[in-house]
Amino acid sequence: MSNKRKNYAEKCIDIHDIESSLDLVMNDSKGSPVAVMQDGNLVFYCVPADTYAAILEAVEASEMRALNERVHQLGLKLFGDEDSWTSWMKKPALALNGQSPESVMGTKEGMQRVSESPLVQ
Repeated sequence: MSNKRKNYAEKCIDIHDIESSLDLVMNDSKGSPVAVMQDGNLVFYCVPADTYAAILEAVEASEMRALNERVHQLGLKLFGDEDSWTSWMKKPALALNGQSPESVMGTKEGMQRVSESPLVQ
């Protein structure tokens, strides 16, 4: 049984050549990941900082959309219709220190606070 992993990078470098060749290979990769290999096996990927930041931003945006949808579905279940839910979202809430749910939903933490608020539970 083989433990070979699929290589998702166009460029590869042997782990023993990292110190002498990594800068050259990373520049040649033009922002794409570089597979670091040892004895023909994939060990890890080197990813340029800008690419890594873009990946994290995409993951965060995806998590925010999923959490927003979860909060929205909880609200519809609790309030019964879109108009009642929207109205509640605009009103200050004691559980949110007087802020409206809508005003705190711009962050992941804010969405979690709204979803954990006593009215939505």
